Amino acid sequence: MKGKFLAFLLALFGVATVGIVQLQANAAVDNSRDCDRFAVVRCGMMSVAELRTEYDTNNGSPMNGTTVQQGDIKRVFSAMGISRSELNGTFKSGVVYQDGRVVVGGKTVATGAQMAARGLGGSQIAGTNAQRVSVRAMGSAQTAYVKFDSNGKFKFAVMKPCGNPVKANPVQPPKPEPKPSAECKSLAITKLERDKYRFDARATVKNGAKVKSYTFVTSRDGQRVDSKTVRTSNLNARYTFAASRPGTYTVRVTVDTTVGKKTGPACVKQFTVKPIPQQKTPDVEIEKFVENVKYKRVGVNVEYDYQINVRNTGEIDLKNVVVTDTPEEGITLVSSDDGQIENNRWTHTIPSLKVDETREYTLTAKVPAYLAGTLTNTVCVDAPEVPGNPDDCDKADVDVPKPAQPGQIEVCVLADNTIQVIDEDDFNPALHSRDLSDCEEAPVVQELPKTGPAETALQLMGAMSLAGSSAYYMASRRQS
Repeated sequence: MKGKFLAFLLALFGVATVGIVQLQANAAVDNSRDCDRFAVVRCGMMSVAELRTEYDTNNGSPMNGTTVQQGDIKRVFSAMGISRSELNGTFKSGVVYQDGRVVVGGKTVATGAQMAARGLGGSQIAGTNAQRVSVRAMGSAQTAYVKFDSNGKFKFAVMKPCGNPVKANPVQPPKPEPKPSAECKSLAITKLERDKYRFDARATVKNGAKVKSYTFVTSRDGQRVDSKTVRTSNLNARYTFAASRPGTYTVRVTVDTTVGKKTGPACVKQFTVKPIPQQKTPDVEIEKFVENVKYKRVGVNVEYDYQINVRNTGEIDLKNVVVTDTPEEGITLVSSDDGQIENNRWTHTIPSLKVDETREYTLTAKVPAYLAGTLTNTVCVDAPEVPGNPDDCDKADVDVPKPAQPGQIEVCVLADNTIQVIDEDDFNPALHSRDLSDCEEAPVVQELPKTGPAETALQLMGAMSLAGSSAYYMASRRQS
């Protein structure tokens, strides 16, 4: 650091006479090479690559008459807790100030800095002529290369002019503000008539993002035939489409939001408009529910039931109708009231199914262990008389609550018969039950007391939940 340390020692002596050290927060910043005996790396380094080279090739060359032992730089850096591997990767440019601050981009990232230097007193570093000393021994602020960990937290710095390594107390970086986000969540198609279909789109937004509109684009055989924009800020939108002629159609919905236009695979669906029937047409339909709804939260390793309805919706009787139920991995089929379960797959053949006749079946299942996300169970039906294979499919979804952490418990929320994890201190016997089997009963709709804004908000949330369940049900219906 050239003569800067000598100047500082004289200044420090003068300050000592009045018993207080005055540090300048905005001291002149030094960015020139120091080729004096105080530098750990003689003449410093003006690039990270030069630092790595000096570290790797340190061979005991003299510094102003003082011989540096082979490996001296390595021992100094090691004593400061800095390994060779930590010199790899990305550094940021900053400044080490005399008052112990390390500043990057105008922000203090560490305080209480200490450095390794030669001949300035302090704690001796074994095998070297360097000592560990406060940065108050600097004559001015020094530019430095600053290293951060993967979480943006200060690790160490190396002064550019002299190669002196610096350790300091990290300042916890502020948590970034959550960014607004939006997603096109789903698109459901409901057949209203042979050539008329209803499209129901749903979006999700977070952290202040807002919906501006939904655009439904419909194509047939790769050619656009219709485009409709529904301008609304709601999280769902609906559009009814009338097909001009038979064929296979593809509809894509794009949600225009304050963070851009959003679409995706979940918002692209196909449907087929059949020709006007000239003769009696065979058809079959299948529906699936879990505990009489399309989605339910269930307990881990707690048995629950799926309901399956197979109906002849065509104009002729059907024979040897095959029904298969294949759950997603994580769901275990336990038993059925008919048919067979083999390799966790249920199959049943209906010998005869007359026009408008419906057969009902019940499967018992469980989720043996916690899995994150929704678990889907799909059932399909195939009749020899109906073209295609399978002829129709439907699904029902379950999920399980995340396992309780220390201080948390699983409870049945009595208001809506859902299993949730709550803090143990929040348990209220009027609202919760520790017996998870209580959630197997049908939910009871209770009117909330109208006593204030909080209760009004709860009622609104309940209404939105019912609307969401209805939309989910329509999304699961067969698209044909």
